[in-house]
Amino acid sequence: MNYRYSYEKLDVGGNGWSPIGGFGMSTEKYREIIDRRAAEGWRFVAMVPLETRANGMVESYDLIFERPEDAE
Repeated sequence: MNYRYSYEKLDVGGNGWSPIGGFGMSTEKYREIIDRRAAEGWRFVAMVPLETRANGMVESYDLIFERPEDAE
């Protein structure tokens, strides 16, 4: 079976407090994106960091979705 893949960039906002010091990173938007894509027939398969700061904090992710090619 062949699959088609789709990618959606998710920017992470810096806010809140982190127990290891400094500001924490948080986002709620990923749930909305995954739910919307599932309703469109896509299956969530991975989340990959795209951009990171010099201190290692992630600024954005790529959400990866798949569905069979014949599902279109």
